[in-house]
Amino acid sequence: MSRPRVMSDEQLDAAAREAFFELGPAAPVSDVARRLGVSQAALFHRAGSKEALMLKALCPGAPHALAAFAQPPRADVSLHAQLEPTLRLLLEFLHQAIPGLMILRGAGISLQKAVPAGPPPPVAMRAALASFLTIAAERRFTTLPDATATADAILGALEARVVNAYLGGPAFIDGDDATFLHGLLQATLPGPPAVP
Repeated sequence: MSRPRVMSDEQLDAAAREAFFELGPAAPVSDVARRLGVSQAALFHRAGSKEALMLKALCPGAPHALAAFAQPPRADVSLHAQLEPTLRLLLEFLHQAIPGLMILRGAGISLQKAVPAGPPPPVAMRAALASFLTIAAERRFTTLPDATATADAILGALEARVVNAYLGGPAFIDGDDATFLHGLLQATLPGPPAVP
């Protein structure tokens, strides 16, 4: 008698994400099981239900950028150089999170089940980035008339890029993510004020 195939949490989540990203919320659990090389019964035994499988695989969790924005801006590195790596990681996070949340919503699953306790990630992210930018402006690393509006503009542009890429593919966005981020920071974050 053959031994049952062992699957890690990472393998389970990756196979489920792949199936739901390709086929949408109607993807059958049997398709996920096939991708894993296990029976549908074994998958249900492990996951519990289709909704539990979807929530585990598609819930984004909290982005690491929240912790990065909690650190005060540094004086020895340009603001752009400090933000670009964090925003690049945030963009990668959003490329997984936004489609996952859209699929959960399409399945009729409440997004309250999909986000961590506390303020929803978009609200927390905007507050964290606005706080980071406020400190940067107070320390004269940049000149911003409104840090909250700048945070909204930056994060809104990232989210719009990801939604367009998800809905329309590469034809719906212009250029690569690195070029996009560089241009976005150039357009939204001026340098320090001129010394009189």
